Parts: sequence; C-alpha cells; structure tokens
Amino acid sequence: MKYGISFLLLIPIAAMAVTLDGWMNVTTGGDSLSPQLGSLDVGGFLQGSNWDVLLQEKHVSMDTTGVVDRVLNSYSRTDLDISIQAGPVRINPDLVWTVDIGDDKPELVLPVQGGIACRQGIVRPGLELDAQVNPSLRFFARGLYWSRDIIHEDGSDLGWTDTRFGGGATWDTPWNASLTIAGLTHNTTADYIDYDNTWNRYDVSVALHPRTLPRNMYFSGDVTYSVYDGKDFLDREIADRLTSRVRLMQMGILPSISVNTIFESAVDFDGGTVRSACTALESRLVWRFLKNRDVPSTVVLSGRLTRSSIGTERAGIFSRINIYKGFSFLAEAEARVTPTSVAGAGPDRQRYTFGPGLEYQFGNKARIWGIVEQERTNLTRNENWWRIRSGLEFYPGSVSF
Repeated sequence: MKYGISFLLLIPIAAMAVTLDGWMNVTTGGDSLSPQLGSLDVGGFLQGSNWDVLLQEKHVSMDTTGVVDRVLNSYSRTDLDISIQAGPVRINPDLVWTVDIGDDKPELVLPVQGGIACRQGIVRPGLELDAQVNPSLRFFARGLYWSRDIIHEDGSDLGWTDTRFGGGATWDTPWNASLTIAGLTHNTTADYIDYDNTWNRYDVSVALHPRTLPRNMYFSGDVTYSVYDGKDFLDREIADRLTSRVRLMQMGILPSISVNTIFESAVDFDGGTVRSACTALESRLVWRFLKNRDVPSTVVLSGRLTRSSIGTERAGIFSRINIYKGFSFLAEAEARVTPTSVAGAGPDRQRYTFGPGLEYQFGNKARIWGIVEQERTNLTRNENWWRIRSGLEFYPGSVSF
C-alpha cells in the first residue's frame, strides 16, 4: 500500500517538464608584479513550468603590488535565486553569501570617526513580491537584510547590520510611457561604535518607450526624482536627486554595423544649491563580417567618459578575426585615464594596454582563449610590464526531463 501511495505522489513530479542549464567560466593570468589574478564562475539554472532556481558560485583572486596598489577584491560569492509564479503574483526569495579571502582584507573607514575596520564577509538574504494586477498595473515590494562580518582594528566585532524595505507601483500608460511611484527605508546599525542611522527615499519615475520608430532602431529613456529624508555616514543631510538616462540603439546603420549609446546624468538639489553629481556617456560600435563561417568575425569599438567628484576616460578596440573553423585571432587595445592615490604620481594615471591573442570555439559548447598583454602606465615614473590572461568557458547545453 505504501509503495502505491509513493507512486501516486511521484506521478505529478514526473509529469512536470523541467529544464536544466549549467555553465563554467575560468580565467587566469598574471605577471611578475601580479601573480594571483583569476576567477572561477560556475552556475546552474533549473526551470519548471511556474518556477526556477538559479545557483551560482564565483571565486575571484586578486593581489596588490608595491608598484600599483589595488583595492583588494579576493572573495568567494554564492548566489541563490528562487522564483515562483503563483497566478499573477511572483515570489522571489534570494540569498547572497560573500566571504573575503586572503590574508589582507578590504579596509573600511567607519562613520562617526569610528576608526578603521576590515571586512571579512557578508550574508544578504532578500525577498521580492511582484503582482501584475492587470496588463497595465503592477505592484512590487522588496526587503533586504545584510549581516556584515566587519572587524574593528582593535579586533572587536562591529555587529554591523543593514535593513531595507521598499515598494511601489508601475502604471503603463496608453501613451508609450510608464509611471512609477516607489519608496524605501534603510537602517544601518553598528553596535560596537554606537551607530544607528535611518534614511528614507521617495521616487517618482517616468520612462519612455516609443513604439513608432524607424526600422532597426530602439530608444528608451527615463527620469527619476528622488526625495531623501535622513543623513549619510558623514552626518550630512542627503540631497534630493534628479537622475536621467537615455539609451539609443541603432542596428544596420550600414550592413552588419550596430551602435549602442547610453547617456546618464545625476543632479543634486541640496537646499538652495544645485550641482552636478555625475555625468556619463558611453558608446559601443560593433561590426560583424565573414558571418557565413563557423565563428563570425567581429570588431568592437567602445568608449566611456564620466565626470563626478572624479573623472575617468576609457577608449578601446577589440577584434576577433576567424582564421579556420573555430580558430580565431584576437587583438585588443585600451587607453584609460583614472585617478590615482600613489604618492608622487599626480592626481591622474594614464594607462595603455594592448596585445594579441588566440581563441578556439568548440561550436556553442566551449571556448578557450589566451591573450598576451603589455601595460604602460605613468606613476612616479613610467612603468612597463607584460602579463598573460587566459580562460575557458564551457556550456554543456540544456537538458530536459
């Protein structure tokens, strides 16, 4: 009898259509100055008729040197994301667990003159609810909780936690635009330094998504005005902010050429003062040719310019030229201008990186590649070194059962 009951319970499970996807991405590299550079990214995606589960593990290793100091970012991160669709309601619990690895931990400057601390790791569970009331009206809510493992310079645990709750509604109007009204509250506490801070934010957003555009053109834009109520880590009132973003994508300007351009701007309203918080312009041009081969050849031109309290500039070119079947020649070059804190190096650092490489693609299942790079940078003097980067990407495909 009990075997019959077990069999009946297994019938609906066996009848469900389930799809499993997985992937792996490994990169490694280094030189005499930075011998520990690399990452491992492994993940799986399980999908049913009205649910899905995403599990991803990422391990990143990065070091620092006496020539170029880096913000250490060696960590192991686990992401678990579950989505369940129950009629018009989507339930989305997720968990992020990050552990900082290595002997040298990232250092943090604490608020209220609390000194210096080292970060050991973070556990962040979350829950999101999304309800599509009708085709044009959607309600959403999200809660997040951070438990941060932060150790004070005297060896004491800070007891640092963050809590955030927010929600709102989005209305898709008949005029190719959507209106969103949302709000959230955020609280930070650190028991050891007697820090307890709460701030609130209220957002009104308008997004445009016109449908009557020329062929092969995509345009979107949004404007958000945020009203803040509270103080930041420096015990200063948080300014209200107007954020705007415009994206223009044009496919087929010329045969096999596409262009994607994004402009972003943030303006702060601090009492009677109006100031630009950040402005960014990014553009990317992709040219595809020899598309009848196993691996199409590609040339990518990209650039980004940002201006805020600091300024950054970047321009680069990447090319993949197919030689035979899955075998391709790679070449890249990049120029950057970024701030630097190296003593005697001046406020900005100019960096140039270029080099050739090789790649082989095994259909759409796997890719192996390697690049030899030379980097030149101006610090207290001109520095010049070589390094090697390589990687393996593996995607076995979908399995249905």
